[in-house]
Amino acid sequence: MKKLLFGFLIVLLVIGTVACASGQEQGPYTRTSGANDGITMTVPTVTQAPVPTIIISQPPPTTTAVLMPPVAISPEKGGVGYDISYATSVDRMVIRTAYLTIVVDDVSAALQQINTLAESYGGFVVNSNISEDRNRLYAYISFRVDSARFNDTLQTMRNLAADVKSESTSGQDVTEQYTDLASRLRNLEATETQLLIFMEKATTVEELLAVQKELTNTREYIEVIKGQMQYLEQSSSLASFTVTLEQSKLVVEFTADTRTVKEGNSVQFFTDVSGGFYPYSYEWNFGDDETSTEANPSHVYRSGGDFTVTLKVTDDKGTTETYDREDYITVLPGWSAGSVVDGAWNALVSLFRFLGSIFIGLGIWSPLWIIILVILYFAWWRRRKKKA
Repeated sequence: MKKLLFGFLIVLLVIGTVACASGQEQGPYTRTSGANDGITMTVPTVTQAPVPTIIISQPPPTTTAVLMPPVAISPEKGGVGYDISYATSVDRMVIRTAYLTIVVDDVSAALQQINTLAESYGGFVVNSNISEDRNRLYAYISFRVDSARFNDTLQTMRNLAADVKSESTSGQDVTEQYTDLASRLRNLEATETQLLIFMEKATTVEELLAVQKELTNTREYIEVIKGQMQYLEQSSSLASFTVTLEQSKLVVEFTADTRTVKEGNSVQFFTDVSGGFYPYSYEWNFGDDETSTEANPSHVYRSGGDFTVTLKVTDDKGTTETYDREDYITVLPGWSAGSVVDGAWNALVSLFRFLGSIFIGLGIWSPLWIIILVILYFAWWRRRKKKA
């Protein structure tokens, strides 16, 4: 009878604790004490988001807010606990993130300034890289700073840029989530204390093992909750910035749909401009004293020859860059009476040359000529012999 009463008290304690916790938001974390005793404990948890990392196609979430300090509790409760009353009275915990794409004059120097800024604002650089494309530098950096310096850091990034191409900020309030976890932790720690008392009063091995099993499960739940709370604290204490830097250098190139054209036919040109500051202005010189200010002009050449094409681009800040392609377009003569006569004469000369080559080849290599020469020689030799 005493054993049954002791087991019944344990069941009531666990069910009461679970009932208190179930009043809060439910989560996916469920543990069962075993099939034999039928005791089930459910502790809702919050899915832990991964630590932000750098990705070129989509930036990771990050955090910033007030850190919840852990406080020591009695050793018999097991480890480090949290001051629940403090957690409900502090400033709100907000996860803050910023993404920027900026244009700078010197990418390497700007990258070094951001490294220094992160350290001076109580943060660190997660990672960074720098690359070059078409003689133009690009950089990518992800860093964190103290959440209290979020606005200061954002303004510093704006001041560092010659132009801000894009800017995005976000904030996620996790105060309620943290408070809910703190409440669950308090209930679990109370359960742990009661289980320790039951363990001291256990009189049989069976009772001791039953209490020990529930105590192990409860402490596991406690560690899970503490880990989630710790993650929110650490995440919200540092704001995250992801910045893409582009060099302001102006890069100019162009192509054409064809490089060989006849007189009177048009050539379509296409610009390929990057860097600098939009909008751009264009100055084309097609090499035949003709010009254009269009971005992608079409031009008709009136005379034959090889022509050098030049494109000069000016950006919105007045920076200019010139790109030349020497003898880029070849223009062939079009139709005329003189060109027709010249073409016919050249064709006739080519025909005679071809026929002459055939006769020469036959004369040198054909066996027929060799046979004819042998016959003529034999006839000459017989006539000479008769005269003798």
